[in-house]
Amino acid sequence: MRPWRRPWYYAEVDEPYSWIIGILAVLVAMAGVQAFRLSTYTSVYSYVVGGVVIGMVVHELMHRNVARRYGMRSSYVINWLGVIVTLVTAILPIKLIAPGYTRVYSRGFEEDRRGILYSVAAGPMSNIVMALAALIAGALVRALVSSVFAASFTSTWLIGFSNINSYLAFFNLLPIPPLDGYKIFRLSLELWIIMFIVSIAFFAATLMLL
Repeated sequence: MRPWRRPWYYAEVDEPYSWIIGILAVLVAMAGVQAFRLSTYTSVYSYVVGGVVIGMVVHELMHRNVARRYGMRSSYVINWLGVIVTLVTAILPIKLIAPGYTRVYSRGFEEDRRGILYSVAAGPMSNIVMALAALIAGALVRALVSSVFAASFTSTWLIGFSNINSYLAFFNLLPIPPLDGYKIFRLSLELWIIMFIVSIAFFAATLMLL
């Protein structure tokens, strides 16, 4: 009797190739064949692609780096099933961006409880911080720049970038497994409430300003 072997699509790819494959998969999912055209990244609406890609990369980097800061082994990995699902959504109106995840090995739950909480929360928190910074910058540009075209393009891009990142934070904070929000909800209800409310507030503010 042959030993059971995992199907190829469950195979995982570790760093650094995971970053390259993951980013390319997200670009294609968001822009399709347009992902390979320069015009995609010069349009005012490039904040959608830019927001998702930058938001995802920073989100996963923060998970990884904070986990390492607390002495845990951590790296970003992709699995081929996640990459395939992500690519398929290129032809769908709703995108499922899940080419990979940050794999963390801790010494023990009780010993690393604080480190686990902070490493999980670091992902959506990074999206909240980027959303806040872009929202403030976009509002200032709109108020202070005299050139109508420059102000309109730049402020729209920044506020749109903020909108995407606040949505990423909101979605990831939903208390549904395997999302970050479920883990934060179980580890610290107070922190989850604060982060969830802030993400909703930023998302609502950007919708009103776009």
